[in-house]
Amino acid sequence: MDDIEVKKLFGKKIKNLRDENKMSQEDLSVKLEITQRQVSMIERGLSFPKLQTLNKLANIFKCNIQDLFDYSHLQSQEILKTELKKIIDDYNSEKIRTLYLIAKNLH
Repeated sequence: MDDIEVKKLFGKKIKNLRDENKMSQEDLSVKLEITQRQVSMIERGLSFPKLQTLNKLANIFKCNIQDLFDYSHLQSQEILKTELKKIIDDYNSEKIRTLYLIAKNLH
C-alpha cells in the first residue's frame, strides 16, 4: 500500500467516523483546533494529520490511535468499486441506465 492509498483510506475512515458521530466538518475542526479546510483535506486524502491531531481524533472518537488505521472494511469497498467499474465498462448504454435506476432506488 503506497502513501497516497494510505492517505485516502485514512481520510475515508475519518469521514465515516465523523458521519457515525453525526458531526459536521466544522464541528470536528473546532474539536481538533484546526480549520474546516484541513479536515476536508484529511478526508479527501490530500493531507495527513500530525501526531497531536491523531491523539485528538482518537479521543474524540473514543478509540485507540491504531483503530484509526483499521481500513479492512474500506479496502473491501474499494475492491468492490473497482470490480463494479470493470463490469460497467463492458455494459452498453441501456444496461448502464438500468443499473443507474437500480442504484438510485437503493440510495
